[in-house]
Amino acid sequence: MYNRQYFINGFLSALLFAGLASSAFADPRDRSHVHVGGALSHPPFTFTLQTWYRDIVYDSSADDDQFTSLDVYTAMGPQTNAPVMVFVHGGGYRVGDKASSKDLDPKPEYFVSKLGYIFVSVNYRLLPEGQYPTNVQDVANALAWVSDNIAEFGGNPEQIFLMGHSAGAGLVAHVATDETFLKKAGKDLGLLKGVIANEGGYGVDTDEGNAQRNESLFGSDWREKVAAAHVAPDKHIPPFLLIYVASGETPVPGTNEQALGFAGKLRKAGVHADLLPLDHVEHFGANERIGESGDITTVSVEHFLDSLTGRETPAVWQSAR
Repeated sequence: MYNRQYFINGFLSALLFAGLASSAFADPRDRSHVHVGGALSHPPFTFTLQTWYRDIVYDSSADDDQFTSLDVYTAMGPQTNAPVMVFVHGGGYRVGDKASSKDLDPKPEYFVSKLGYIFVSVNYRLLPEGQYPTNVQDVANALAWVSDNIAEFGGNPEQIFLMGHSAGAGLVAHVATDETFLKKAGKDLGLLKGVIANEGGYGVDTDEGNAQRNESLFGSDWREKVAAAHVAPDKHIPPFLLIYVASGETPVPGTNEQALGFAGKLRKAGVHADLLPLDHVEHFGANERIGESGDITTVSVEHFLDSLTGRETPAVWQSAR
């Protein structure tokens, strides 16, 4: 009863604070936004608040521009030169959305209210309209929009990081290794300072089932198109953290082999590649635990990012109370 009442009181307090904050922090940007937040559902149960800019179209060429839109989450107060995390959801290339709580979980709160980042969640065209190379180009175009516009939100365009889960992991690996997509968007691989790929397929040729799946996604010449085929030295491929389920049931077989094989290719090309094997979660839990204090996914993400940004003091949750 105590815990239940604690969360009820906390939630009501957060709502009241959000109402006060919305008037205290008048936003000068001419963009639709809402103030969101409340108590974390995991330790340390901190109250957080963010400003959520929804459905910003980064490319108007899609049949439905909801699929080429993104959301930006910022702190309630002003931010200056904040690093930026861009997240690409999963869903087998056929389903999913940038605002799905299943994909996001505590990430907006975690990156904004603990790490001090701007957090961006991206949509891309799904199959059949989003057949390769359209889906990869969508991610590249979204990154180009972020690079050109994130300073408006207090973000640093020189500190852009990229994260994806499942199908999203495959897409972020692709855009970070095949330079033609960012080049078409008017950018280059130097735009990315680091990539976190979580439980994805990267085109490492492992078995017949893997080959059949890649052929359905990329065509009969898939071996020339997949991310693994584009890993080479001296291309300015950014550092990678590859997260994968090492043991236990997973609906995406072979992600351990994909991560290990892809890391091997990256390292052979002189690209920094960290590996995080997990044995306490399955495919979805590998994504959902990021942001929960003390979980190995959260700890590893922080260590990886800190090694690239030079942060020396541990990040702490910023309470909105």
